[in-house]
Amino acid sequence: MSYILTLLSGIMTGLSMPGNLFSFMIWGSLVFYLKAMASSQKTLQRFLHTFIFSFSMLFTTFWWEIPVLSKNIPQVLGKYPAILGFFGFLGMILLMCLPYFLIWLFSELYHRKSRRFNYWSLVLFYSFSYTAAEALREFGDLAFTGGALGYALYDHTGLLQIASVFGYLGLSFLIVFVNSLIAFEKPKEALTKMLLIICTVYGLNFAIDRFVPLPQHTQSIKVDAIQMNVPQEVKYGSNSWTNYFMFQDLIKSSADSGSDVIVLPESAFMSDISDSEIATALSADIAFTKKDVIMGYPRMSQDKDYNTVWHYDSSGNIKEYYDKVKLTPFAEFLPYEVIFGKAQVFKLLRFYTAGNTYSVFDINGKKIGAQICFETYFPEVSMNQSLKGAQALIVITNDGWFGTHTALMQHFSQIIFRAVENRKEVLQVANTGITGKVDSCGRIIKTLNPSQVSKVQFELNLNEKKTFFQSFALLLKILLFIICLVLAIV
Repeated sequence: MSYILTLLSGIMTGLSMPGNLFSFMIWGSLVFYLKAMASSQKTLQRFLHTFIFSFSMLFTTFWWEIPVLSKNIPQVLGKYPAILGFFGFLGMILLMCLPYFLIWLFSELYHRKSRRFNYWSLVLFYSFSYTAAEALREFGDLAFTGGALGYALYDHTGLLQIASVFGYLGLSFLIVFVNSLIAFEKPKEALTKMLLIICTVYGLNFAIDRFVPLPQHTQSIKVDAIQMNVPQEVKYGSNSWTNYFMFQDLIKSSADSGSDVIVLPESAFMSDISDSEIATALSADIAFTKKDVIMGYPRMSQDKDYNTVWHYDSSGNIKEYYDKVKLTPFAEFLPYEVIFGKAQVFKLLRFYTAGNTYSVFDINGKKIGAQICFETYFPEVSMNQSLKGAQALIVITNDGWFGTHTALMQHFSQIIFRAVENRKEVLQVANTGITGKVDSCGRIIKTLNPSQVSKVQFELNLNEKKTFFQSFALLLKILLFIICLVLAIV
């Protein structure tokens, strides 16, 4: 029965994530798992509980990847049978489970036979160990932070402000702490305590939200965001000229818009057009508008491909570019080739080489950090661009593979956390995804309907603020692991 309850715990946690069901479930969804870990007497039992919880939680969080891998990609690219995509999804979830076994490893130290522990010891140990497991997910070629508990609070504006100090991991810690307070309480008092704690948490959220000020900035930049709605079968099946004609008129229509820069999504072209006739036509269109342009298409250099966002100046000349640093495993690069050599069947059009510099664009003296697609799942990208002087952040993405609101919302919600962690306004510009702006306090200001072609102007307020999180993120993670180890062995 305890394993079934742990399974339920994982499912409820997954359903609390953005775009799924109800985020409020996160305040009690871990209780069954935590109780099972504390009451288990054997190593294998704690191992199985950790596996069941993490697998079911991640499966429920990322269920939308099943049609992507088993239907959308095979149909568009014709690379592998649908059933292989489903097994690829299961393999992906198994790999994502690995960091959570850090909880199990620490628990083996903690629950040794000679150990004496009390209520607060249990609460603190599991709060820190779970958060450490999430921090571990940021490292290595398989790094990916999706499914972190803190992301369930994307619409809790008051509590979100914690992220400016401790990042999204601070929110994860708070969630596990609350769940632990309930899980390790005496059964007769658990329900009463749960109601009291949850009321207190939401009271704090509403109280803080009420006093979160509206951003006050003296500088801004006006952005014409061009949201395309090009299906993947069209994007991957057409040539570069076809792609160019899809947005040529939209670019030229910005000539009298009063904007400073025009932004197009990732993969405006599927190949490097920088030395082609298309580049000449594109430059002429940009010069006609007299506006800077930011857009994405691959860069080829010395037999290496890069997923790149380009900055054209108002004369239509390439001024600078940024190569995507955090690539998506299997889709954009092959991690640990010795182990996963045969998994390259899941790559999209090509494998890329990772960039090595967090570049910042200079648009008429205004510093903008530009990043690509799933890089928003990695706090270090936004943090490094902010530390290099970025006054606002822009994300370009191609979310055409994802046909569900859950997938689009989970991706878009990432910019909420990056905005608060760095106190920067963030604009995401998507193809078939969610195009929208988030202010520096994590409030969603405006979004577009994903299923339409549109050009809309956004005003990004600029600032040069530094946060505690930016300055001490690495130190906080080191301390997190040290505290976990101390709580496990002392």
